Amino acid sequence: MAYLLTAGLALAATGAVIGMSVDHQNQVDHHTGPVAVKYRGDVAITHKQVGAVSPGGRASSLRCDWAATMTVARHAVAASGTSLVRTIDSEPGVSGTRPGWCVASRRAITREVADKTADMKRHLMVVAQEDEAILRAELDRIHGEQRAG
Repeated sequence: MAYLLTAGLALAATGAVIGMSVDHQNQVDHHTGPVAVKYRGDVAITHKQVGAVSPGGRASSLRCDWAATMTVARHAVAASGTSLVRTIDSEPGVSGTRPGWCVASRRAITREVADKTADMKRHLMVVAQEDEAILRAELDRIHGEQRAG
């Protein structure tokens, strides 16, 4: 019985990609020409079972802490045909807690994250804006090496 409870808690603590993604396209100006950039943010939700079930007549401390994280994939194609790909991990954009078992709350948590699509899109745009300087530096390094060679 203890083994089943432990296995259940381990499963409840795992993350799941919910099939939600947000996209953003941009064009970055570079001295070698325009760079078409696509960003795709894939959302994953992690669950952590916290607390314990209490015997009858006592308040239970059992709850599910969860966080939605976004992994951003950048695909840029320069005017020269150079392709630059980068994966960017970002901090949890949405998090919360629900009383009870994580297994029982998964569907509600997924709906809550899906309702935050606009927030996820804004977060993706911030990540894209922060990535522009890195992208320009990568392009400068690549095209500088090509000129030197």
